[in-house]
Amino acid sequence: MKRNICLSLVIVIIAVSCTPKKTSSIEGAWQLIQTQSVANGKTETNYPGVLVGSEYKTWAGKNFMFVGRWTENSIVTDNYGFGTYTLDGNDYSETILYHFNKPYEGQTIKMKLEYKNDTIFQIYHRLDTLGNPDEKVYSVEKYVRLNK
Repeated sequence: MKRNICLSLVIVIIAVSCTPKKTSSIEGAWQLIQTQSVANGKTETNYPGVLVGSEYKTWAGKNFMFVGRWTENSIVTDNYGFGTYTLDGNDYSETILYHFNKPYEGQTIKMKLEYKNDTIFQIYHRLDTLGNPDEKVYSVEKYVRLNK
């Protein structure tokens, strides 16, 4: 009887450890392909355009990381950040632990995230004086998946 219980326990432990973990659909590596700013109906594309360079972003578990290098008017900027994220439907937030622009460290940035096939759109709304999103002023980062 003890042997059957022990054997059953071992089988259950093996089965549970072999069960694939549920992962978010955004997990993986992504390349930034476009950034746009929208203000009162006028759209301006910053990348490609004003900015020259590249940026990559990864999501794994509850962590995100991005790294890139940009050139604007002959000024080169290394762009990087790391932290944790939450995703609830389209509501997405990042808590920044490390950032090339130190004042961002420790902040939580809220945005909308739209996911379509192999493309992600991160939408940052400017907040009004009450902290509500201003639907007329926002920016969009567009990423495509690097791995499948």
